[in-house]
Amino acid sequence: MIKKFKYHFFLVIALLVGVIVLQLLLNSNQEAEEKQRIDRLNRVHSETVLKIKTGINVYSTVVSSLRAYIENSENFPEEIQMQAYLQDLIKDIDFKDSIIVSWVDTNQIFQYTVTPYEIDPFKLKGTNVGTLRPHFEIEKLNKLMLEDNISLFDPINLMEGWAAFPFNFSARNKDNKVMGYIAPVLNVKYLLDYSYKEGSDSNFVHSFTLRDTVNFTREVVYDGTAIHSAKRDDQYFKNFKAKSKDFVYSNVDFFGLKIKIGSAYKMERHKNNKLAIITYLWFCLLCLVCIVTLIQFFRYNKLNLKLALAHHEIAVKNQQLEGSLSNVQILIKEIHHRVKNNMQIISSLLNLQINEQTDKKVIIAIDEIKGRIKSMSLVHQKLYGTDDLTNINVKGYVEQLISFIDSTMGKPGIFISNSIQIPDNLSFNMDSMMPLGLIMNELATNSYKYAFDKKKKGLLNISISKKGDDFILSFSDNGPGIPDDKLVERKTLGIDLIYGLSEQLLGSVEYSNEDLSTFTIRFQLI
Repeated sequence: MIKKFKYHFFLVIALLVGVIVLQLLLNSNQEAEEKQRIDRLNRVHSETVLKIKTGINVYSTVVSSLRAYIENSENFPEEIQMQAYLQDLIKDIDFKDSIIVSWVDTNQIFQYTVTPYEIDPFKLKGTNVGTLRPHFEIEKLNKLMLEDNISLFDPINLMEGWAAFPFNFSARNKDNKVMGYIAPVLNVKYLLDYSYKEGSDSNFVHSFTLRDTVNFTREVVYDGTAIHSAKRDDQYFKNFKAKSKDFVYSNVDFFGLKIKIGSAYKMERHKNNKLAIITYLWFCLLCLVCIVTLIQFFRYNKLNLKLALAHHEIAVKNQQLEGSLSNVQILIKEIHHRVKNNMQIISSLLNLQINEQTDKKVIIAIDEIKGRIKSMSLVHQKLYGTDDLTNINVKGYVEQLISFIDSTMGKPGIFISNSIQIPDNLSFNMDSMMPLGLIMNELATNSYKYAFDKKKKGLLNISISKKGDDFILSFSDNGPGIPDDKLVERKTLGIDLIYGLSEQLLGSVEYSNEDLSTFTIRFQLI
């Protein structure tokens, strides 16, 4: 019973193990996603803190520059001089009109208030600071006049409609006489803008807090005082659903002001069950496939036995066919061999006929016939001499043909230099090789008969190359060439054969006699 259903048992165990492993993997994936989310938050928070510190350095530079300007001036700067300096100072920074510098004397009276483009725009000249500041701040400012520190109060909402950082530092002339204090007011926006510059991640929100009670944004300070700006920062953290526990916090010191910077995701993380659902759906599909596969396994197991028997029968028949094919190849080789032998017999008969002839023309004609028979015989010899019964290596054939012609028609005292430029791997079928062999036989025979008759050193160049769908046969020698009348009228059998066989190869014949006597035959395989 157990043996019969062992595959079913193994399948059930495998599916149970698969469910456990799958759940473990899903839990691990969720933990990894949460860790990645926290790491990303920490990275963005660190970048934000670094950007704010960069902005603080800019603000520090602006305030320190103002102080250095006053200390190094020959005379205590008048309002026109201060305005000119402010214009020069903001050329390379993005403060525009959002900087106000006031000089308050030792009696807490405004002596002047300037912006880069206006003088006393708020009509404060001659006003007592005591009417604008609480008593404890006035006391701090009185002490500040005698100190060298730069003081920064909590950010405030200006009546001009923007949130600002109020700085203060002692004002002294060149004789180190206390003239009061300088009160630069700088827009909060340009500091907080560093958190939202290009490249910042828009998925995060940032909070900026003082003593956990005062929140400030790029437009407004939420400290319980009157707000004079109609603008609101769309990135204010309370506009989003982020909870306090979702924030990562860091403290930054800004001239004694402790700014608490927080960063959090704008949206709460919703548990994504989509992956689990898809994974379990795929697992169920896999289970279904396994069950179907098990059923098919038993069904195909029976078929395998039948297939094995059929395979054995096919193998036996293939073996028989291979034996038959081998016999056919042997028969084809035998046919080529017998054709070659028959041609050899014909050549032998022609040799006997030559011995009985005295007419030179007849003897020459019989020799030419023997050469043509040899060129055809070589084709069959090449076919039965190799395993490939359909194609003939062209270079080997040409070399053997020229060697035969040289041995039969070569003349004493005349050295023939052969140059055969044919690719080693070029092969033609018998239908194309037979007429091509006859053409080269006629050309080579003519060269040995007429071109080298009076030369002690003969030159024979043969090349075959491919150009597009055509092949180019170039055959040249250093003989005197063929007379034009014989060429045009095809007065000899050899020339007539060359043209006729070229037409059989769907080719054309060109002849030139410049440096060498050259036949160029363009042909195609048939």
